[in-house]
Amino acid sequence: MKTMMRLAVASLVLLPLVGCASRTGPAAQASGDTFTGEVWTWDERENTVTLRRGAETFRVKTTPEQIRGLQLHQIATIRGQIAPPAEIPRTITPAVAMTPVPRGPVNQQTVTGTVTAVDPSGRLSINSERGPLHVWAASGANERFAAGDRVQVMISVQAVDMVPATRAGASSSTDPSASMSSQPGDSAVVTGRVMGVARGMIVVESPSGPIQVWIGESPRYTLSQTVQVHTNVSKAQ
Repeated sequence: MKTMMRLAVASLVLLPLVGCASRTGPAAQASGDTFTGEVWTWDERENTVTLRRGAETFRVKTTPEQIRGLQLHQIATIRGQIAPPAEIPRTITPAVAMTPVPRGPVNQQTVTGTVTAVDPSGRLSINSERGPLHVWAASGANERFAAGDRVQVMISVQAVDMVPATRAGASSSTDPSASMSSQPGDSAVVTGRVMGVARGMIVVESPSGPIQVWIGESPRYTLSQTVQVHTNVSKAQ
């Protein structure tokens, strides 16, 4: 009888302790404020995202988890803190103009998709089978393409070295250029630094705004590397 009483008392003492152990506090949330805008670019090394909101452009310091899954030009809400403007690299301007010289193998891809937006100045947004693409086309692209058109996009990407134009014996311009080529469709060439590489997509800067193309699962390109991108957009058969 005494043994049974001891067990009963022990049970009464343990029950409140078990109840206390089962209580948990609310899950911790990421610190900082929330900012909404158009994703212009991001830096996975510094964990910053550049957003555009109207005429305002600003950088947000955030976490790697929030950078994963971002897409160029999407409207996104980022939690974090305002980051100061990126420091401009200090370089010595060469005395002669520079020109790109191809280096290494060419990465070539062909994808199909649907045009989602057309800028008369020559910018196309395409929802492809591999994800969203943003490429340049010849001026007056709105006369040849319209939202809803099925198109084929031929893409080639190659690393380049910037060397003095006099040594390369070529034009020094690295501005994006687009034209009607001998083959069907609109062709464009963009030379610039890699701004982002993720999930088979590469984002490349240009004076007229970044482009985004599919390169497949290639570890060949790194941030800040200079590449040259050739694209050709034509109506899909």
